[in-house]
Amino acid sequence: MSAAEPIWRVAPALLLAQLQATLARLDAQEGSASIRLYSTARPSDMGQGGTPMAQVQLARPAGVITAAGLLQLTPADPAGSMVLESGTPRWGELVAADGTVLADGNVTDAAHGGCFQVSGGQTPEGDDAPVFYAGGLITLAATALG
Repeated sequence: MSAAEPIWRVAPALLLAQLQATLARLDAQEGSASIRLYSTARPSDMGQGGTPMAQVQLARPAGVITAAGLLQLTPADPAGSMVLESGTPRWGELVAADGTVLADGNVTDAAHGGCFQVSGGQTPEGDDAPVFYAGGLITLAATALG
C-alpha cells in the first residue's frame, strides 16, 4: 500500500498573511520592485536570467490585495515600459526592490492566463505570447499572485 499524497487546504487568513508578507518583501528597501521579461529559454536555476528584453517597474506599494484574495501587481507607469530588445517574452522574474528574485514564471498575452500577462504586441497565430519590437511599449495586463 502506498502513502497518500498530502493535500493541503489553506485558510483564507493564512493566504492573506502570505500575500501581505509578499507585498512587504517586494517593497522592502529603497527603490521599487520590478518584473524582468526574457525572450530566452528559462534557466533551471532561479535568478540566472541574464539581460532582460524589458523591465516593468512596479509602483510603491508593488500591488494591492484584492477582495478575491489575490495580490494584483501594479506597474509604476500604466502606459507601459520600453522594450529593450525585440522578441517574444517567454518567462519573467518578480524582483524585489533590493534586487532579490522572488519568483519566476511563464509569460503570455492576457487571453492565455500565464503567470505574467502582457499586452502591446501582436500574438502570432498558434502562439500564446505577443511579439515586441525594441523601442515599443510593453504593458502589464492582469498579473496577480494568489
